[in-house]
Amino acid sequence: MASSQSSDLVNDDIIESPTCWCGLKTPIKTSYTKKNPGRRFFACPKYNTGDAMCEFFVWVDIFKLIEENILTREIKARQTLDIVLKREYAVRKREDKVREMAKKLKKEKRKLLCLYWIVAFVVLLAWFG
Repeated sequence: MASSQSSDLVNDDIIESPTCWCGLKTPIKTSYTKKNPGRRFFACPKYNTGDAMCEFFVWVDIFKLIEENILTREIKARQTLDIVLKREYAVRKREDKVREMAKKLKKEKRKLLCLYWIVAFVVLLAWFG
C-alpha cells in the first residue's frame, strides 16, 4: 500500500495520534490503493520503509466511529441520569406529601379520640345523671 504523510487534521477535527507498539507517535498517512483510495490511517513511522516495523496500523475513520459511539453513549447516559434525577425528585416530593398527610391523619385521629371520650362522658352523664 503506497502512502504519504499528511497533517493531523481529519475532517476539520483534531485526532490525537496514537502511539504505536514501538512507542513512537504515529503520523496520519493516506492510502492510494484501488481498494481504499484516499482513506486515511495511522501507522508506525517505520511503516513501508523497509526497516523493521511493529506493524501498527489503524484506520482513522475507525477512531471517528469509536469517538462517535462514545459521544452517543455519553449523551444517552446524561439523558438517563436526567430521567433518574427527575424521578428521584418526584419520589421525594411524594414522600414529603405522604409524611404531611400522615401528620394530618394523626391529628385527626387525636381529635376523633377526644370527641369519642367527650361523647362517651356526655352519654354516661345523661344515663346516670
